[in-house]
Amino acid sequence: MAEERQGYEQRRTTRRHLVFYSRVFDGMSSRVLGHLMNISSEGLMLLSDGPVEVNEEYRLRMRLPKEVSGSDEIVFGAVSRWCRQDENPDFYVIGFQIQDMDDETRRSVADLIEEFGVQDQP
Repeated sequence: MAEERQGYEQRRTTRRHLVFYSRVFDGMSSRVLGHLMNISSEGLMLLSDGPVEVNEEYRLRMRLPKEVSGSDEIVFGAVSRWCRQDENPDFYVIGFQIQDMDDETRRSVADLIEEFGVQDQP
């Protein structure tokens, strides 16, 4: 909980909840790492079936609605910054800091937030 609070205090951008359900995959595999809960240009939060190690580097792949981009997915690097059990003990909530995202992917994320973002979250 302290790690999550620390991440919250260090966050510089507002995260936005989205109105669509997006699966996030671990690298180029078909393993679902979790489902997107919110996103900003600098980080994202996933709801997952299992925990992950904190401070591990990941290559994340996220499917997009076709309305957002000519491509149906984006791929970027991220580091897990915190992981805690959800209120529902069957799930975990994971915070990632985006580390490696090209300009085209960054534009796709901005379009995603603009098109499907519904609520500011500090």
